[in-house]
Order: sequence, then structure tokens, then C-alpha cells
Amino acid sequence: MQRPIPIWFGAQSPAAYKRAGRLGDGWFPQVRPGPELDAARGIVEQAAIAAGRDPAAIGMEGRVSWTGDPAELSAEADRWQEAGASHLSVNTMRAGLATVEQHLAALEQAAGALNLAPPR
Repeated sequence: MQRPIPIWFGAQSPAAYKRAGRLGDGWFPQVRPGPELDAARGIVEQAAIAAGRDPAAIGMEGRVSWTGDPAELSAEADRWQEAGASHLSVNTMRAGLATVEQHLAALEQAAGALNLAPPR
């Protein structure tokens, strides 16, 4: 049996937050953890409830940028976890990396900073 493809929304306005809560399997907030994210989450949750959905079933993906500092990455990931993120992406663009190998090495460092097990 095939599962439907999850639909995630990028959201940066009250209308988009409502759409994510009403229809989405998850959302990508365009703000960092803090009061603005808290307000956005409230709108997503209210829209989900109004649509008869469980807000806890809607994923939220935080995004962190690799700067070369594992401690900074770990602290930012902790902030997203505290804010309720269910997923986290690590962006290596704009980090001054020139080759695919450098991006992969940065992601390996990021995985180590986040205590992730290597792929099997």
C-alpha cells in the first residue's frame, strides 16, 4: 500500500501559516526561534484546530546555517528543538565552500556536532 506524499508549506505570512495548519503535513518557517516563531506557531495551531486537525501531527522544520563552528551549530539546533521543531536542515551554502567534497565534509562535521550516527 502506498502512502500519500507529505505536503509541506513554506510560510512567512499569517495567510501562509493558516494554510499550513489547515492543509499541511508540515511547514518551513522563515523566522528563527523566538517571539515571531511563537506567534507563527500559534496561528498554525489555531488553523489546525479549526480544521479539525491535531496540531501536534504537523511537522516543523528548522534551518541552521553551517559557519564552521560546531558549537554554534549545536546551540542553534538546540534552540530549534526547544521551539518544537520536528525536523532540522543544515545549510552549507554561503559558507565559502568551493567543492562538493567540502560541503560533504562540513555536513560530516555537522552530524558529529549533532551526535548523529553515521549512515549504515
